[in-house]
Amino acid sequence: MAIANIENLESPVRQILERGRKTLERIVQHAGKRNLAPLQASANEATFLIEAARLAVESLGLSGDKTEQRMHKARLRGLSRLAELRKAAEPSMETAAVCGLLGVSRETVRKKVERKQLLALPKGESDRVFPAFQFQDGAVVPGVREVLEQLNTGSPFVALSFFLSRSPVFGGNSAIDALKAGLVDEVLTEARGFLNHGG
Repeated sequence: MAIANIENLESPVRQILERGRKTLERIVQHAGKRNLAPLQASANEATFLIEAARLAVESLGLSGDKTEQRMHKARLRGLSRLAELRKAAEPSMETAAVCGLLGVSRETVRKKVERKQLLALPKGESDRVFPAFQFQDGAVVPGVREVLEQLNTGSPFVALSFFLSRSPVFGGNSAIDALKAGLVDEVLTEARGFLNHGG
């Protein structure tokens, strides 16, 4: 959203933006130059916000309660992991591109996601993107649907983590690369034990 349009926003939105600006100023003032390096090196907005939140917890002393601080840090580790997974899943495709690739409608794509036949990651409140690794030669990589059904998880990030995970069973390759090499049965066997082993 362009800065020039801030004055045209509703009052609650302006208040949120102003609070965010002041909070970032406080974080920067308390952090010190060395601690600002991760913020400067952030590749995207999500990583920037995660790093800003980490600095806020560490440099602003948001809570004197050690248990609450540990909880904050655990949440940040979780968010960082999600950001890493998103990065590792790139490039991603928009819904329109998937429709064009597969020659199907948006409704068909939506149903495929619901039926765990395609992996989709949330983007904003109502949109989604599709890791391109699950497509090959104008179709879904054989075995992707079966893996998603086997994992049967409500979290696309758990499924994403599995597809990107490497195993000696696959010669050190990732599960998605093993599928592309035709090792569907081996990948499905690994998928069956993935959630049980804390994947």
